[in-house]
Amino acid sequence: MQRWNWASGSERWLGIFLRFTRLMSEPRTDGNSQQVYFRRDESFELVAYGVGEDGHRHLLAVTLGGSESAESWLDLLRQLLERGLKGVRLVIADGHAGLAAAARQALPEARLQRCTVHLTRNVLAKAPWRLRGRLGKETSAIFEAPNLQDARKRLEALAEGLGRHLPEAMECLREGFAAATCFFAFPEAHWKRLRSTNGLERLHGEVKRRIRGVGAFPDRASALRLIIAVALEVTGVWDDRRYLDMSLLKSTPDTVAA
Repeated sequence: MQRWNWASGSERWLGIFLRFTRLMSEPRTDGNSQQVYFRRDESFELVAYGVGEDGHRHLLAVTLGGSESAESWLDLLRQLLERGLKGVRLVIADGHAGLAAAARQALPEARLQRCTVHLTRNVLAKAPWRLRGRLGKETSAIFEAPNLQDARKRLEALAEGLGRHLPEAMECLREGFAAATCFFAFPEAHWKRLRSTNGLERLHGEVKRRIRGVGAFPDRASALRLIIAVALEVTGVWDDRRYLDMSLLKSTPDTVAA
């Protein structure tokens, strides 16, 4: 596995966001030379970024791996721990079992927040097209509730209404509900940014756009160099704006510890 890590790891981190994207195939011949061709169903870009004590986002690691397995994520997290990653309270990721297992093993003290956007997509995938619009609105309303108690009430209201006709979708939602609502334990002003990994959408979109423009690379190292360059370019603006007001954590310690 090739890797590029940066950020000092010298401070404590409120949360780290983990996400993978299918990107590329293993090297294969085009008849004349060995080149790397990007195909979305084979290799994976693993990305980690964190929100530090200063309230800003910091890109922590970008890795190219042959899979999105627990082993790949565990290796990445262990590297970050060796470099000084500490104090992580929340890990925000999708519902991939391997990623969750790696986070629990490497960061047992941190809560695992399941990305609400990915969970909603999983729920909708189990419903017929004609009901997805309504189901999507009601599912989103659960995560936009003013508190955890009200979110539970909205979940039950959905189950007793539209959910009666969608048992598989409701099973998926119920199974993911606890992990998807960890964000309620943090200050309300942080909720929108802690409940999903959408902060990486622009980065992944730009990586895919650049990949389509190139198409093939001499080797995996050159492919990784392009991805790193794109990541640095896209995330370079993060220093200009504070992502979370960290003073809210100090003013509501009971809420955070709940």
